[in-house]
Amino acid sequence: MIKLVYVITRRADMSSEKFHDYWLNTHGPKVASVAKAIRARKYVQSHLLDHPANEGMRAVRGMLPPVDGITEVWWDSLEDFNAAYATPEGAAADRILAEDEAKFIDFAHSQVFMTHENVIFDHTAGKGPGPDAVKVTYLLSARNDLTRAACHKTWLHDHGPLVASFAEPLLMKKYIQSHTTPGGADPAVREGVTMAPALDGITEVWIDSLDDLGRSGETEAGRKAGAALAEDERRFVEMGNSRCFLTREHLIFDHTH
Repeated sequence: MIKLVYVITRRADMSSEKFHDYWLNTHGPKVASVAKAIRARKYVQSHLLDHPANEGMRAVRGMLPPVDGITEVWWDSLEDFNAAYATPEGAAADRILAEDEAKFIDFAHSQVFMTHENVIFDHTAGKGPGPDAVKVTYLLSARNDLTRAACHKTWLHDHGPLVASFAEPLLMKKYIQSHTTPGGADPAVREGVTMAPALDGITEVWIDSLDDLGRSGETEAGRKAGAALAEDERRFVEMGNSRCFLTREHLIFDHTH
């Protein structure tokens, strides 16, 4: 499968509360209503979680501040994605969604790109994270002196196993790297609007609860693991162009089963 990642910044004239309510309760159902027309298999919204840990993760790395949220949409293949939007039904659905997005999204400060998922580990026995789970969401820009391919290689083959080795002290339940695919922007979303440049990928780490997140930073082993990961990230991440913050997922639909 392929996954479209949509990094969303809300319109400046919309409050955070109104934004999150509209995105979840108005736009989400609109996407669900056209899922068949655009051949989307799964759709998840990850909403920014206001928490002091956001500033801690940002400050230690010298990163940009959080964004308002992330949309993720899965298709069976890139060919299926392109075929869906080439149909009259898919094109009509795209217009409906684009018109609605303009009501709450600041396109110029948002980003969209296509990715391929790499599951590094899943300690949930296939059940997925619990109902109180939070997700550390890491929007990654490759170091300026690295190609995207070189960044992806280090991230997957070196950093991934390092994260896995620290899963226990950091109480991490699941970890996925989503690497941006070549030419991976979504022309249907980008058409007619100016958007920020695509990122090189996104890391998602699930922890069962905010309490577990806090406990992981209270132990010496947890603190050392966190520091080691942040240091290793500097080998392939351009920190000043990247972000790391907490989100909470909302599954809108899943037609993959």
